[in-house]
Amino acid sequence: MIKSIKVKRPVMVKTIVTDGFKQQAKEELNKEIRLIDNQIMQLELQTKQIQDQTGGGLSQYFGEGNPDQTQQAIEEILHRLQQMGELKQELQFQKDNIDHLSLNNVIVTGSLENYVELKPGENLYEKFKQAEILVKDGVIQDIID
Repeated sequence: MIKSIKVKRPVMVKTIVTDGFKQQAKEELNKEIRLIDNQIMQLELQTKQIQDQTGGGLSQYFGEGNPDQTQQAIEEILHRLQQMGELKQELQFQKDNIDHLSLNNVIVTGSLENYVELKPGENLYEKFKQAEILVKDGVIQDIID
């Protein structure tokens, strides 16, 4: 009886840069930036609501007027706002860099996983070499296994 095992291995997704890819990538980044803007607005509103509340009004969230919990909640929201701001900056940076990509260059755009079957006597390094999928405008051009 031959024993075998299936294990996950990474598969790199590479994309050929086209005008269509650039446009789609910008649109996706714009959507993410809008979502972050909405989250930032919600967090800012939440901070304002907490600050505007007085002792009795806060009891529904923190118990009878506990200023330490109020301050802690505000600090958590401010920390989250900072994280959202940093993420927004990173996405904007990525969006700005899209214009600098040369057409027909190949760039790494993601990673997937697939399973590979390993059996005794096989070369592990050959089985685990980096698999790749090459994509152009969303269409798979080649699979390198």
